[in-house]
Amino acid sequence: MLRRKRNVKLILITVLSLVNVSHQYGSGAPPLACVDQMPRHSDIQAQTSVPPYAIFTSASQVRQGDVLNVTIGSPFGAPAPIGGFILQARGIQDTEKIVGKFTKVPDPNLAQITNCRGNNDTVTHTNPEEKAPLTFTWQAPEDFLGGIEFRATVAQGYATFWKNVESPLVEVVTPDTVITTSLPSVSTQRTTQGPPVIMESKPKATPTSLDVIYQGCEDTKLCFGIPQNCISNGNCKVIVAIFVAGDTYTFEIQGINSPKYVATGLSLDNKMGDDSAMECVRNDNGRINLFTSWTYPKVEPYVRRSDSPQDIVQLLESSMIDGKLYCKFKRDTVSTVKGQTFDLANNMYNLMVLAGDSMKDADRVGFHNVGYESTGAALRLSAPGAAAGASRVLLRLHGCCMLAAWLGAASLGIVLARYFKKTWVGKTLGGKDIWFAYHRILMVLTWVLTMAGFILILIDVGGWQTTGDNPHAITGIVTVVLCFIQPIGAFFRPHPGTKHRPLFNWLHWLVGNSAHILGIATIFLAVYLQKAQLPPWSVFILAAYVVFHVLAHIVLSLTVCVSEGRISNGRVNSFPMKDMLGHSRQVTAVDRSSDAPFSVFRKHLLGVYAPIILLFVVAMICLVALAPIGDTYNSLMGA
Repeated sequence: MLRRKRNVKLILITVLSLVNVSHQYGSGAPPLACVDQMPRHSDIQAQTSVPPYAIFTSASQVRQGDVLNVTIGSPFGAPAPIGGFILQARGIQDTEKIVGKFTKVPDPNLAQITNCRGNNDTVTHTNPEEKAPLTFTWQAPEDFLGGIEFRATVAQGYATFWKNVESPLVEVVTPDTVITTSLPSVSTQRTTQGPPVIMESKPKATPTSLDVIYQGCEDTKLCFGIPQNCISNGNCKVIVAIFVAGDTYTFEIQGINSPKYVATGLSLDNKMGDDSAMECVRNDNGRINLFTSWTYPKVEPYVRRSDSPQDIVQLLESSMIDGKLYCKFKRDTVSTVKGQTFDLANNMYNLMVLAGDSMKDADRVGFHNVGYESTGAALRLSAPGAAAGASRVLLRLHGCCMLAAWLGAASLGIVLARYFKKTWVGKTLGGKDIWFAYHRILMVLTWVLTMAGFILILIDVGGWQTTGDNPHAITGIVTVVLCFIQPIGAFFRPHPGTKHRPLFNWLHWLVGNSAHILGIATIFLAVYLQKAQLPPWSVFILAAYVVFHVLAHIVLSLTVCVSEGRISNGRVNSFPMKDMLGHSRQVTAVDRSSDAPFSVFRKHLLGVYAPIILLFVVAMICLVALAPIGDTYNSLMGA
């Protein structure tokens, strides 16, 4: 009997203990809830309706170390009672990062400050009784800059709670920032603001609400991105931002379109080679790592780990959100890489940004096909503002010269020499037949433009460079060589009827046409050069030019054949390919006094051909001069 009473007593004690453990967390959120903010009320899930709660802040900006009032309340006229809650400040870029600390609660009997991942970084309830709106004091950290939001789970009762109740964006700024705006008070919000909408991703009304990397680019960070003017619009393909606090240099890099890697480099010039780079690399399993590397000129640009110390950088944050690869890290103020000292505080450097969608292998990144650019001048990394990219004037002038030379001047010059030798008979220019005078003018113009374009690109790239997968540089050099020797051969041409005249004719024809065909092919290849920044559809304009040019040649060739068929006794022997034999011309009185048959038709055809060729040239020059044309158009339209 005594033993039975003892067992009953033990059972009662056990039951009471279980009841004590399952008190529904009336005295605050459980420790496990501090990360994901789930109350863990058995298997009960959060409500999916619009919550009757909202979070309000006393300002939209707060300086490092300053305090901010944060209120959990209701956006409606009649406040909904609050049972339990857990409230934290979370980073915008890294939503798992809890930021700052709470310093004051309105009533210790209603709420308490607790620890989750840091000291005093969380507030929660102390009892499950119904509460009116609550206001807390939160202090911004002194080592954080960027956007944050206050996030809470709020419960009306044990089985009714809403998760991911979020505040508007709050920006943590430097102590010297002038704050000119503030948010309305809670009472005003209750009567004017509609119910908040819970979203899985951040609102996309403005880039700054999504990308913390852009915040402070005007006054607290040095920022550089591509394409030009993308920082103010918040739409950079690749961007680097540097924030300096004392002797601490914090870098942020980001690339869009789901790149495999995004990187930035420190260079003594604006050319790739002998630079210290930092790479944010996304593995196939989704893990993001940070590496340093050293670039080499004119060879595979990256060989990390083996040639660059990895301990000079420390990764702080990383994420892959909406196709944007992001890394935040610190770099030692002074470091030595490949025997070269990089002193960020005392030296100036050109910044490079680049991103690509592939890897060469486990130790090397692939080609930077997402984007690549360098600053036009060396910068002091502690000077805030938006940096400008390297000038593209020489590159664009090179493209314009080559387009004018090979699409325009060369095309017209070849047509005149091939089909108009018996047109404008008896008329001369500078003592030469009309066709020959204009042919020589156009081909000299082709030569001058080609040599000028070649010199411009040599200056721009800093020497002879033919590396890369695109053979544009190689075909371009061959074109320049052929173009250079063509007038030299013409200067030493033998007289008609001499022994070597046929050889000259064939060589002159072969070199000229080879240069023209190769020049057009080189322009096609330029469309696929990343630094040209031409839209992919440029190739269709070039293809249309080729089709039109070939059709014109076919029609003109047919008129020559028909014309020769109507002339007897060999009076006309100066048409295409006949002169290649080198015989002296037997020009009769009829030859000297009249044009060949169909000359009027050829003149009209030339009147159509020349303006259309000019339109093709102008269109392509506009694309080159205004590249990237899409961004230029948006800028002009004020987008």
